[in-house]
Amino acid sequence: MTILQFHPPVIAHRGASAYAPENTLAAFTKAAQMGIKWVEFDVMQAACGEPVIFHDELLDRTTDGHGEVGNFPYSVLAKLDAGAWFDPIYAGERIPTLLHILEFLHNFNMSANIEIKALPGQEEQLVKRVLQDMAISAPFTRGRILFSSFSTDALRFLRQYDPDCLIGLLQHEWDPEWQALCASLGCVSVHANDEILTADVAQKIKGMGKALLCYTVNSPVRAQELYSWGVDAVFSDAPDKILDVL
Repeated sequence: MTILQFHPPVIAHRGASAYAPENTLAAFTKAAQMGIKWVEFDVMQAACGEPVIFHDELLDRTTDGHGEVGNFPYSVLAKLDAGAWFDPIYAGERIPTLLHILEFLHNFNMSANIEIKALPGQEEQLVKRVLQDMAISAPFTRGRILFSSFSTDALRFLRQYDPDCLIGLLQHEWDPEWQALCASLGCVSVHANDEILTADVAQKIKGMGKALLCYTVNSPVRAQELYSWGVDAVFSDAPDKILDVL
């Protein structure tokens, strides 16, 4: 059985991103204030190699910058406004580094699902740097960080360089070989798109002894149905709404 515990069974998707700019300290702090114990965020790589918390390949949607994240060193990214696009009250919010968020997790006694978002060909480089930063925050992070990625290469490098790390298999559409992948990667969890999960598949995953997580669920009614199927936790932009029905 998995060692993962989700109490409450809600993971704040990019932080409490319905209420604060996604993947910022403001969003993670908002989640902590709601009593959420798990957050999810995306890690990409700045041109200097620094792992940064960001979702899109382009800066344009969530900052006042323009162009590809990977083309700029963190010294440039750190000066961008990552909050005003969401609401003027968040003007001045910055793109955090992985080290910033690991420190936050420590201070607030929280756990995290880290989604590795490497550019093609940079999977090994990003994974090694992420694990390097995590080593700085050890032993706190041990058992508190659950990795996932749509890149099988990234997951294989994670398993290669940290044989004991916790890995979740992320499925937006079902890979025909998802069960074999789960076994070969030593996954402890399956993270399924809400739109593809059925009660039968949920039962199969739970029968494999894996934790089952489901994204992105903002409907309390849907969350209740998923919990009835055995889903261990849902990712939500509005985790407080899910808490209300628990």
